Amino acid sequence: MSPENQKTSEATPLSTAASAEPPAELRPLHWAVASFTIVTIIAAAVVGVQGTDFFTQLTMACGIILCLLAWRYIRDALVVLVLATLVAGAVLGWGLNFYDKIVWYDDAAHFVFSLIGIMGLARLVLHKFQADAAWLLVTALWLSWLGVGSIWEIGEWISDQLTNTRHSRGYFDTMYDMILNSAGALIGALVYWRWFRLDRAEAKK
Repeated sequence: MSPENQKTSEATPLSTAASAEPPAELRPLHWAVASFTIVTIIAAAVVGVQGTDFFTQLTMACGIILCLLAWRYIRDALVVLVLATLVAGAVLGWGLNFYDKIVWYDDAAHFVFSLIGIMGLARLVLHKFQADAAWLLVTALWLSWLGVGSIWEIGEWISDQLTNTRHSRGYFDTMYDMILNSAGALIGALVYWRWFRLDRAEAKK
């Protein structure tokens, strides 16, 4: 067998496997993820319509849009589930008033949602970057989520200044929220790196 024929025969199984895999837009989400996302979107729409301040309405609208975009264009169950869970947390906090009725809910939300939120962020961007040391990527992910948390706290403060809401409960509350965000994001980044990330060698095949 000539070298050219040998190369062709070796490449055939890979190209066949690639063509057999359905495009991302044709792969349906798991029914449980899809059902949870639909219920969350509907609940977020209700809370947004009934919301009494701009920050709540904006948060619900952005959450719905991100869930729909992830469902339509990304089709990654982990990413969609993370987004839906984050939106559901805000729905419970504002729609059912968990932030006021349950003393520890806000603290738990900042920690848990940072832990899972960074996993969705990692799934979206981690495969696009390489580093000689794994800790560089983990640190970059962690710092990126701290930026997300900072934008959230700034949004709460702006809402309080412009519309007389009480999303931010003062300096101590803001700092404590940032500490919980930092701890949750760090643990989430390490958990994702250990158990959920796709091996680059497998991803390139």
